[in-house]
Amino acid sequence: MASDIWTPGDEIQLNALIAACALVAQADGCVRPEERHRMIARMRSTSAAAVFGMQEVLQGFETLSDHLARDRQDGAAVAEAAVRRLAGQAGVSRRLIDTAAAIAQADGDYDAEEHSVVLQLCELLGLPVAACAARVDLDAPT
Repeated sequence: MASDIWTPGDEIQLNALIAACALVAQADGCVRPEERHRMIARMRSTSAAAVFGMQEVLQGFETLSDHLARDRQDGAAVAEAAVRRLAGQAGVSRRLIDTAAAIAQADGDYDAEEHSVVLQLCELLGLPVAACAARVDLDAPT
């Protein structure tokens, strides 16, 4: 089914994916190198990013991460709006959650702030939290 895969060159999907990565990576106030490396690895294997190139992906991630660091509320509003555009696309939404959880777990510390962001992403996408829990370990934070 077309809604279950990333679409090469789909700017809406790419922006939502970048936004989710930035939200999770910035959840605890800083982007750790492991989170950045995991984001890059995930993006390299994503057809949604293939058309745009990694330079554009990195620029989008850094710009949004900086925005979140400077003004958390406004940056989050921008990122959440990008993520919401995927609502109703179950396949890509689930993959976005998988990627967000991978970023959250990249540094070996899936903390409460990151957990909260993953849950919020599920809500923004219209995915039941139970469905997200079936795909990723949302109970990992202590």
